Amino acid sequence: MTIVALFALCASAFAQSADEIMKTSTNLPVPSFSKAVLIIELVDKNGSVTEHRVVNEYGNKKGDLKNVVFDLRTPASVKDTRILQAEKVGKSDDKWIYLPSLKTTRRIAAAERQKSWVGTDFTYNDMTIRKYEDDSYEMLDENDSEKANNGKTYACWKIKSTPVQNKNVEYAYRVQHIDKGSYLPILVEYFDKSDTLIKTYRINTFEQVKGATGTTYWLRRFATMKNEKTGHASTVLVEKVEFDSPVPDKLFTQNWLNTGK
Repeated sequence: MTIVALFALCASAFAQSADEIMKTSTNLPVPSFSKAVLIIELVDKNGSVTEHRVVNEYGNKKGDLKNVVFDLRTPASVKDTRILQAEKVGKSDDKWIYLPSLKTTRRIAAAERQKSWVGTDFTYNDMTIRKYEDDSYEMLDENDSEKANNGKTYACWKIKSTPVQNKNVEYAYRVQHIDKGSYLPILVEYFDKSDTLIKTYRINTFEQVKGATGTTYWLRRFATMKNEKTGHASTVLVEKVEFDSPVPDKLFTQNWLNTGK
């Protein structure tokens, strides 16, 4: 056996399957606590910012339960809107929204989660990481590469993800370009049943951030969701990040959604 053949055999032996890669990607470490300020901008097809939003985000993880709450602070049209997401391993997620105009909190039904997240190009589905077991996976390219907006080119796996469970989604399948270094989806392309590209998610910049306990996590610092049919887009910039610094339990209750206190 030649050296070249032996090298090829070893490389093949250690190659990861699409399922193995996506299991790692969808289950990256999550901090016990998190807090951040999200700067969300709505951008028209000409590239002009039409709305600037400030959102406080808080998270906690206890065992198999992960909670995230969003508190919209500006502009006045959405101020005091609050959204709570409870993600449970092996079970369906629960989501609630407090609407200040109605002064009431209601549960967001599964059928509604493909709708716009408070008027942005993200849906309620997009604001959570889809569970590994909800999709089937197919490797399209083991040696893909993607150039991010920061000018860097990343070596990626190109993987097709097709829903097999929880089919209340707004697309037929996704093509994900998974960075080989971080296992983050640098680019996600969403297609309908006619194989038409309907929207694109891109992580423009990402980095590792150390939490209060010394553990390091991957942070999607700046990302964009673009509607490929209309040209409209929404960007999210994450600022003032803190990982593993305790967050009060009361923030993850329906009472806090109703009162903000």
